[in-house]
Amino acid sequence: MKRPLITLLSVGLVLWMAAMARAEVSSVTKIGNDVIVSEGVTVKNATAIGGQVTVDGTVQEDAVAIGGSVVLGSSAVVAGDCISIGGVIVRGRGADVRGDLIEINSAQLTTAVSTVLTEDWEGWSWVFAILSICIFFMILVIALITVTLMPKPFETIATAIRRHTFRAFLWGLLVTIIVVPLAVLLAVSVIGIVLIPLEIIVVVCGVLMGFIALARLVGRGVFLRLRKREPRLLWATFWGLLILWILGWLPYIGPIIKVLAVVIGLGGVVMTRFGTYPLDSGIR
Repeated sequence: MKRPLITLLSVGLVLWMAAMARAEVSSVTKIGNDVIVSEGVTVKNATAIGGQVTVDGTVQEDAVAIGGSVVLGSSAVVAGDCISIGGVIVRGRGADVRGDLIEINSAQLTTAVSTVLTEDWEGWSWVFAILSICIFFMILVIALITVTLMPKPFETIATAIRRHTFRAFLWGLLVTIIVVPLAVLLAVSVIGIVLIPLEIIVVVCGVLMGFIALARLVGRGVFLRLRKREPRLLWATFWGLLILWILGWLPYIGPIIKVLAVVIGLGGVVMTRFGTYPLDSGIR
């Protein structure tokens, strides 16, 4: 009687261990470091941001490198797509890729720009892409400088946005609606005309501060989910801006995301009086 019971328990234990081993197959995501899937290792997704993805094992879905290359060894198996943004895809002989190979690097961008500036005038969308990249880097430089010099106002604005998101949206929407009528009213008088440039400067500064604070909040949230620890202020701001910029390129919903980010950020600035009036203490 004991032997069938022991046999049954052994079979159950083996099945349970097999199920647990299967459940342990998870995704690997690293920021600022390389992702290496060794031979004999199976992962769901392999993603590196600011690093290289090297695959000698099995990736059940996608292998993605943003700001790095994807290197596939001869024993690599990728069931999904291989994507490299800012790098190259190196595929060894025998590597099995069942999805698409997507590679976006500076050489391709240079070719596209030269095409636009020569004969393919239908490619003017690339001009706007280049302008978007330039604006992104300009905002990034401004953000890193201002966050370094005066971090407290941005933390105050981010706290207000996180804890009072809908309220920030309403304030931002109100300010956005009254900007143009206010400029028209100022244009009626001589003194008001002089104040119009001041209004523009205040609004632009408010939009920039709010957008940067919201980006800092987004970057912090993503970083905490991926790395499970508090990021540095500069890192959170950088990755938040990058994420918002990438989301802005999504068809249809990209412009909506940008507008919402601007409106909510501006509302946070108004609620906190440019980060000088904390509604709550702390950002946790």
